[in-house]
Amino acid sequence: MTNTQAAGNAVQTSPLAAAFPAELRSEVTVVTDLIRPSTATHPGSSVVVRGESLNIPYRIHHDCDDTLFPLLNEVQAAIYACVLTRHHDGHVRQRHIERLVTSSEPWVAPFVVHLCGEYVIEILAVIEANLSSMDQCVYGVFLRENATFLKRTHDRMVSYWDCYYRWLYKRKLDYVGFQVFERFREWRASA
Repeated sequence: MTNTQAAGNAVQTSPLAAAFPAELRSEVTVVTDLIRPSTATHPGSSVVVRGESLNIPYRIHHDCDDTLFPLLNEVQAAIYACVLTRHHDGHVRQRHIERLVTSSEPWVAPFVVHLCGEYVIEILAVIEANLSSMDQCVYGVFLRENATFLKRTHDRMVSYWDCYYRWLYKRKLDYVGFQVFERFREWRASA
């Protein structure tokens, strides 16, 4: 077996590789080679992007290294930022969603939407602040293709609001998470 075949086989079995479309395989390989060792925990979330089944990891454990970004091309940097949105540290997730939230790449959408079901209100605020710059068509198509993922993510957001923020935001529409999901509903309907 050649080194290229071995690398291709490793990418196919890598939990991180399963999070990106096959057309990005060589770019994903560059990133995964640079960030080894890193581990994905929990089963992840199944989504569909342009008809291709992907699996977004729930959490990754990796020593975040922002000095890698200058070594990466634009696509590789976006892939690495996507991976870091699944990082176990909420500050890391927030920092890297800021790099991605306005991307119009369809494979970025599941990473952004996934963050909307988490407890870190600052991440929701970043997404809400950038809604007008996000590609409504890309997100609308993604949300329409992934109704189960959208519902599960929405339910998580509601659960975290109820647990951590309900006392502060008694009316649902005052909470940023409900505002974001209302916009998602609009985009999904118009896709």
